[in-house]
Amino acid sequence: MKNVTHTIGSLLTTRKLIASSISTILLTGACFASAPVFAQEEMTEEEKKAKEEVTEIIEVYGMRSSLRSAIDRKKEAGTATDSIVAEDISEFPDKNIGEALQRVTGVQLGREFGEGTAVSIRGVEPQLVNVEINGVQAIGASDPFASSGRSVDFASMSSELVKALDVIKGSEARLTEGGIGGTIKVITRKPNDFKENFLQVSAENQYNDLTEIHNQKYNFTGVYKFDKDIGAMLNVTMGDRATAFHALRNTEWVRQADYDGSAEKTFVDESYADINDVANCPDTACEEQWYDFRARIPRNSVWSRDEDRISANAMFQYRLSEDLSTHFGVTYTERDFVQVDSNLQLEVPSESHLYEDSFTVGENHNASSFLTRDATVVNRSIYNDWNLKTEIYDAGFDFNNGVFALEGVLGYTKQTQSIYQIESRVNANRVENVLVEFADNGAPIYDLNTGNNRADATQGFDANSADSYWFYSRVYDKPIAQENDQLSAKLDYTYYMSEGFFEKFRAGVRISSEYQDHEQLDRRITRIAGNEYGGNEWSLDDQAGLINNNSYTIDNYFGNYDPGVPVIDSWLALDPLDFYNGFMNYHADNISDAEKQFAQASFYEVEMDAQAIYFQADFISEIGDVPYWGNAGVRYVRTQVDTTGNAIVQVQVDVVEGDAEQGNMIDPDHPEAFNDQATLSNDYSEVLPSINLNFGLIPDELILYFGAAKVMAHPKAKDLNISASCTLRLDTLSAQEGRPNTCSAGNPRLKPYVANQMDVALNWYPNEDSMLSGAYFAKKMDSWILNAIETYDQDFFGDGNLYDVRQKVNGSGVSTQGFEVAGSTFFSMLPAPFNNMGVNANYTYMTSEDVGLFNQLTGEELDFPSQSKNSYNLTWFYETPQMSVKFAYNYRDSYLLAPTDRGGNPVYVDDAGFLDAKIVYRPQDGFFKDFKFHFDVRNLLKEGNIYVNGPGRISDIRYSGREFSLGFTYKM
Repeated sequence: MKNVTHTIGSLLTTRKLIASSISTILLTGACFASAPVFAQEEMTEEEKKAKEEVTEIIEVYGMRSSLRSAIDRKKEAGTATDSIVAEDISEFPDKNIGEALQRVTGVQLGREFGEGTAVSIRGVEPQLVNVEINGVQAIGASDPFASSGRSVDFASMSSELVKALDVIKGSEARLTEGGIGGTIKVITRKPNDFKENFLQVSAENQYNDLTEIHNQKYNFTGVYKFDKDIGAMLNVTMGDRATAFHALRNTEWVRQADYDGSAEKTFVDESYADINDVANCPDTACEEQWYDFRARIPRNSVWSRDEDRISANAMFQYRLSEDLSTHFGVTYTERDFVQVDSNLQLEVPSESHLYEDSFTVGENHNASSFLTRDATVVNRSIYNDWNLKTEIYDAGFDFNNGVFALEGVLGYTKQTQSIYQIESRVNANRVENVLVEFADNGAPIYDLNTGNNRADATQGFDANSADSYWFYSRVYDKPIAQENDQLSAKLDYTYYMSEGFFEKFRAGVRISSEYQDHEQLDRRITRIAGNEYGGNEWSLDDQAGLINNNSYTIDNYFGNYDPGVPVIDSWLALDPLDFYNGFMNYHADNISDAEKQFAQASFYEVEMDAQAIYFQADFISEIGDVPYWGNAGVRYVRTQVDTTGNAIVQVQVDVVEGDAEQGNMIDPDHPEAFNDQATLSNDYSEVLPSINLNFGLIPDELILYFGAAKVMAHPKAKDLNISASCTLRLDTLSAQEGRPNTCSAGNPRLKPYVANQMDVALNWYPNEDSMLSGAYFAKKMDSWILNAIETYDQDFFGDGNLYDVRQKVNGSGVSTQGFEVAGSTFFSMLPAPFNNMGVNANYTYMTSEDVGLFNQLTGEELDFPSQSKNSYNLTWFYETPQMSVKFAYNYRDSYLLAPTDRGGNPVYVDDAGFLDAKIVYRPQDGFFKDFKFHFDVRNLLKEGNIYVNGPGRISDIRYSGREFSLGFTYKM
């Protein structure tokens, strides 16, 4: 086994120390941002004039230019907004839009395979963030193996596509509904942004030190100007990408028994809070308060992806006159990858599979060790052939004659997702004498090679030997298909007032029709060694031969990363596709027709039609010498939803009609029985008012902002899925005892997420290169979708039959609040070369109350999903016309990823900080004067992701390596 020199505790301590240091630097940087103004207050008139003359000749380029543009966009926005512009994105070591967005105040990034994938705004989960690309709403699911959602897969979108990113945290009536957390506007380049023809090509080699694989990435951007008013543009980024994560896991911490006999409860159930002695418990639910935690499946995992990607945007723009411009654009992204998940796991389903008295308990009533008596070792590999395509079409016009403006956009978004998942597994049963120990943080420590077959003690287990899998072989097929599309049209009208209080009147309408479908099939075939199939025995030698011919050795587990505990040196892993094909070929003549059939594991269709209309007035005036400006408006949204999904109604009747003593039975032929697809409908409407006010306390320099709005987001399609399994009790005994009809189902009648929010911010712009801001924000959820609970006497199918239904429901009461501080500046006041340095820093603090989500095992209230209490960014940069150097650090506290896993545990992602760096060199003359060369490193600190189920209960330790990139850009 590998030896280690550090513990998880030391890693966390180091991270906390780094986090503390960066907090200090952040505050120091914010103070520096104000230094130019304090210095100016002490200058003489001559000194001010001299400084102005120097300032005028400062060349504006790169980060300085993008910083100014971002400040200007923040000033000009109608509501609380932060921005990143194109030069900024291209200079960060960020490979996709999600990773670029993590630099924005209040934006928190989720990572998968070491790459940013989905973002939350101010702690609101990614699926409740509205994303628009060139004014067209994007749809989709970022998790390829989950049911359809609404979060956008930012890993598909290369940062080279973007001209600007606007993160809108407030709201205006004219903004499309859909973002409880906020709205992200992705604005791509347009041909008429260029005055002449333009060509840029770039290439990059990427190397990951965990996979030890080189990948390439290429970009082409071309603009052709037919004349000053007509242009065409093509921007294409493509490349391959090999990623992986190595993981040490505890799948499902369970509570099945009181192993230590302690008088102290593991948790308190309020229904039995007054019972302090387990001997006085009247039932099992009371006794469970003393049950201890134990990991059910410790396992080792190596998941790898080999992926091809393309991100492309094409745009044609025609300015017909000074007043009228039209455009047509297409944005296309595709990810096509093969993912192989290799797992070696020790399954201990219940306490009967442990030796009595071998179980020891540590702090927090967590297992500290146990010895297996009858466990199962599973060698399990999964092959995923996955393709995700997104197409966005937008056509529009913009008319503005100075008196009024009219803007129209017709958009169509389509996402198709197909996954063919094949799982191959082999098992060894009745494995005894494997000692499993747990570190203080819950990380498992065990050596499978100490185990043996309980039925034959001479047969030891060897993780690198095919002969050790003496039980059975099994293969699965899981095809998954999903399609989402949305057709939308919107028209916005603006009338400009020449004088008076009101500056503009706006009105508009938007209609959309969205469709989502999802289907998953399932098939599994098992062959037990020693049994006969089709007249032929499937022997242990046959099984071992199949394994040997279709496997490989994993021997670089965790690479140069220290997971904090000893881990296995190597193991024989199945090649899942080759094993599947070998299995199917060998058993081709003995697979029955029933085994060949696929079962439908899940299915749903959701159709959603929405119509919205809004009115908004923009105003400007002053109180005394203080100017103020803003907008107020209202948006009305009406939505109709039709959901189609699987429904089962089994009818329970008397064996002998009218005679309860003869018992009851399920009658599959009863007229009320149902096993088919059903369609249920729902509709809802919301009125969404908003107001935004700005006060120029010092005109164009110190601005006080206030905003308040009501916002909404539609329910997730997977929650609307009918998926009903019901029992209609028509038997006499049920009637006599008052037993209700029952259902377990989704909820196609869910109402939208609705929240009231408020922002107060003070923004200071000391000079054109600097910004310092602070904001307080609060959000109260009037309607929030809670975990499944029991609802009573519900006419679920609209047929008059009442059921008690366990399903997700709308709740209310949850509130979030917090504050943000941010600062950015170039240190132009310092002498050379320090005047070329700059800093961009921000910090966000958030809390939540009355969340309404509870730990299913302990009953404790959980945190708000996706919300980190503390998060911050610190970027230091040095830039001259010839060279730039940047270090960017991103940190977030732990956050709730999911309220429950398969075992009922909440899943938290532990705190983590990622440091990235980039160096850019720009030759100013000679042959390479039109070139730019760069080198960047991601995850310099070798940070991993740690998932936990509670104190001392690690669920997952994952590491994805560091990435090094070297590339060039040629521009003409």
